[in-house]
Order: sequence, then C-alpha cells, then structure tokens
Amino acid sequence: MADELHTREQGLRVHHLANLGGLVAIAGLDREPPDLLLGGLLELAARLPDLPATRRTAIALAGRAKLDARATSKRAWKSWSRSKELHSLTLSSEHIRRIIGALNGDEPRNSAELPRMMLRLLGGETSDE
Repeated sequence: MADELHTREQGLRVHHLANLGGLVAIAGLDREPPDLLLGGLLELAARLPDLPATRRTAIALAGRAKLDARATSKRAWKSWSRSKELHSLTLSSEHIRRIIGALNGDEPRNSAELPRMMLRLLGGETSDE
C-alpha cells in the first residue's frame, strides 16, 4: 500500500513538473540554454516577493490571457487536425535524410531545407513559399 501511495505521489509530482515545463515552452523559453533559463528563473524568484500586488496581478492577468488564448487555439488545432486526420510526428534530420534517400531524392545542402525536400518528394509541397 505504501508503495502504491508513493508511486501515486511520484506520478502527481512528475505531472506537475511536466506542466511547469509546458509553461516554459508557452513562454517561448524552451529553446534557451538551461543555465540561462535557470538564471532567469532564479532572478524572477528573487524579485517576485518585492513586486507590488498591482504588478503581480498584472503579470498574472497576462499569463491567464496567454493560457486562455492557447487553450482556444489548441482546441481549434485539435478539431482541424482530427478533420484532416493529421498525426503529430517528430523526426530527426537523420530520419528525414533516410526518407529522402528512400524516395530517391537529392539531399539539400542546407539541412534546414530537409523537411521541405521531404514534403516535395511526398507530394505535399509543390512550390517554394
């Protein structure tokens, strides 16, 4: 029983930490290096207690607006993707190179062009946008 409770508590903690990571991503900070991100969070943690209540409220309202907008856009995306039978998929550059090779395509010189080339070969993109 204690193990089950411990496992449940661990699961709740992991879920909470994953949600915090999601907030970092929503704020657009997920591409920052870990040392800069942690330093910024430490600075925020040090300053937050000294902020006046009105400023804390304003910051919270901005966060709430972003969360609300994200929830709305997330629902719209889910609805659209279901209607199009889309699937979320993350591929590494190496995976894309393999797909291009399997389709007898020429690998672009610039690795940033890999997804566009793959889509062209799959018939999903025909023009340079």
